[in-house]
Order: sequence, then structure tokens, then C-alpha cells
Amino acid sequence: MANIGSGFSDLGVALKVVYPTKALEPMINEEAPFREKLSKSTPAGARVTEGDVKFNGVLALPQNVAQILDEGDLQTARGRNEVQFNLRPTIFQATMNIGWLTRRAANTGKSAWSGGEVRRRTEETASNLGKFVESTYVATAGQGIRSYVESAIAASITLRKPEATKLVRQGMKVSVRDGADITAPRGTSATTDGVRVASVNFQTRVVTFETEAGVAVADHTAGATVAADDTIIVVSKDGLTTEVSTSFANGIRGLIDDGTYNTSIHGVDRTLVGNEKLKSIVDENGGTLRNLTEQLLIRTSHQVHEESGKRVTDIWTTPGQVEKYIEFVAPDRRRAVQSGTYDKGTGYKEGELVHYAPGVALRINRSFDIIPRELFLMAWDTFFHYIAQETQWVDEGSLLHLAIASSGNRQAKWEAFMACMENIGCDMPVANAVIRDLKDPQLND
Repeated sequence: MANIGSGFSDLGVALKVVYPTKALEPMINEEAPFREKLSKSTPAGARVTEGDVKFNGVLALPQNVAQILDEGDLQTARGRNEVQFNLRPTIFQATMNIGWLTRRAANTGKSAWSGGEVRRRTEETASNLGKFVESTYVATAGQGIRSYVESAIAASITLRKPEATKLVRQGMKVSVRDGADITAPRGTSATTDGVRVASVNFQTRVVTFETEAGVAVADHTAGATVAADDTIIVVSKDGLTTEVSTSFANGIRGLIDDGTYNTSIHGVDRTLVGNEKLKSIVDENGGTLRNLTEQLLIRTSHQVHEESGKRVTDIWTTPGQVEKYIEFVAPDRRRAVQSGTYDKGTGYKEGELVHYAPGVALRINRSFDIIPRELFLMAWDTFFHYIAQETQWVDEGSLLHLAIASSGNRQAKWEAFMACMENIGCDMPVANAVIRDLKDPQLND
């Protein structure tokens, strides 16, 4: 396959042959280590109904504890509190654009397939989709919220810590939502709904928007329209209100929670009396930041074991907490060199940072997408990954669809879409924990 024209007469066919589902999945997983490690099996007894996964859960086992006395009453056993959970797949979609000239050149048989613009565009699109899926799974709470507004002036908004600009990237289409009602856009839909991010300043946490639909940039974020604590949500390419009011993919920030970020899990209200086992173990410090210590890790893992009977198996956290772990915990455990040689290497190796608890060795997994100031201790077998449709090209008659080009020299452009439908779930939230209010170098703590 030296060149595309010698083997294919149509670029759309070539893309599907060279990049089928099995070729796209590895590219997605390279950017999504958390997604790749999730179990692909659903809980025992679960059944799929029109794409949704339904499974049962028992929140409180019977406690048949009683003292039997002659002619005494027998203590009444507690009843089983059974609920049914629902897990819905969410569509993740990415778009690849190529211009008229690129498409014509690729179909001539004189452009090399092993390099060039078409190949680069395809692989970058798959990579970006993987990054988006990963950030959704490890950093969001299942409501689509990517950040919160701290303040707003004409032409720009400042996002508050700790979320800040962690999950907002240049080129994203976002919607500014009423802090009390994420289904309602702030101001008029033309000024705050479905606007594209023009620039992101990671140091100052300032985000500005592009001019769209004839609306001036300053009108997008007028101080009188956007208020503190409003939410930033990534929307579809059309930015429609009806689409952002539907369910979003779950993230560990909402699955491992006590109701702070997500009051319900899989359609069941975790804040109701009797549903305490739907709440995870949360170690907070009242908003006062503290350093990560070995005692925090020991105490939290003990609490999980005591309340759930299970042991945590993995730690997922930010690069900032890895730095704090090395600074405050690891120095006490440095080993003396026994062989007589001296290793002048510094830093740490992948998988080298381990926290031990009875029966387990908790490896610290680093993620650049997890929100700073948080560390998750997870019982890995309580999580599962449901894929309703693997990552593949969306083909409706022809892979490449003609679209209107922007102003300039391009006469036309073509769009190709790739998508997957999937979601993650947790069937035992109480067996997982999160430590919050940690100092994090990423936020200059």
C-alpha cells in the first residue's frame, strides 16, 4: 500500500479499511490508561435492555443477632433493602475535517498513505477522543460539569480552583449554565450556549470565547450575565439545550462520593435514609488544605475495610500528589544500596510507588486528568465498563460528508465522524474512598 490511489478508488473506503474498529481502539487506549484497565464484564445477574444495563443491589444484609432467653422475645431481624440500578451508555464523538484539495490529492494515487495530512488527522482525532473519554471518566461527577465560574468580566471568565482549566481546552464548544440548574443556559442561548473556546490561560485560569453567530466576543461573558458558581459544560457540536439535559457518562468523582458532587448513583438517590451504602468514604478537612501523609492513607484504607469488608486495591491521583507522596512519605522508606554500586538516577519508576495494607499492595497510578487536591483509593473489582458500541467510524452512506467550509481559499471541506457508546459503573460505592483537601503543587499550594 505505497499510495492510496493504487489500492483504493475512494478515500472514505480507504479510511475504513486502514483504520477499522480494531485499529482505532489501541489509539484510544494509549491516551486512556484508566479506561483500558476497567473490567469489561458487568455485575453478576445484570441484563441489557435496549442498551441500558440493569442490575440489582442489596444495601443492607439481614442482621440476625439476638439473645435468646427462656420465655423471652426474639429480636426482629432487619429486612433486605434491594434496589435496581440502571447504567446507560453515553456517546463519545470526534470529528475529522479535511479540505477539498486534500481529498482530491488523496484520491489521485500520487499521495503516499504512509504519511501526510490524512493519516495525521485520523490519528490525532483518535488520540483526542481518547483524551476526552479519559478526562470524563477520571475527573467528572456524571453531570457533564467541567469547571465552575469564579468571576466574569466583559470578554472573559475566570474559573475557580480546584477544577480551574483542567478539563477545558481550546477549541471545545461549551455552555455556561445556571449554577442551580445545569439544564438552563445563562443569559440568551446565543451568548452563552454552544460557544467555542478561543483561548485558555492555565496560569491565570482565564477563558475567552470566539465570535459566533454574529455575537461580539464581549457579549459572550458580560459580567451582568455570568455569575460566580455557574457551571461550564461541554456540549455537542450544535450546542443544543436539549442535548445537555440528557444523562452524561459517569466519572470516579461522582461514583466515589457521598453526595457532594453527585446526589444519585445509577438512578438511585444516595442521600435517602437507608441508602448509606451508596455513599463512599470521604476524608475531608473542612476546606483547610493539608499535606498527604502515610497516616491519611492508613486511616482511610482501614475505614473502607471496616465499613465494607473489602480491601482497596489501587490508588489513582494527580501528578501533584505523586510529588507530595515522594516529598512527605517516601523519604522515610529509601533503601540502602546492598550490592556496592550506587545508582545516581533520581525520580521514580512507573509502578514503583506502592502503599501497603494487610493483604494488598496499593500501586499509585498517576493521571493528568484527575482534579487536583484529590486522591482516590479504589476497590478495583467493584468497577465495570459497559461498551454498547466500540469506537468506529460513523458511516451513513459515505464515510466523508460534504460540509460548508469557512471563509478563505478552501472551496469545500469534508467531515468524518468516529464515535463510541459506553459508560462506567460501580456496584459497591462504600468499598471506595477519596481523600480531599490536599495541598497540590499544580495549584501552587
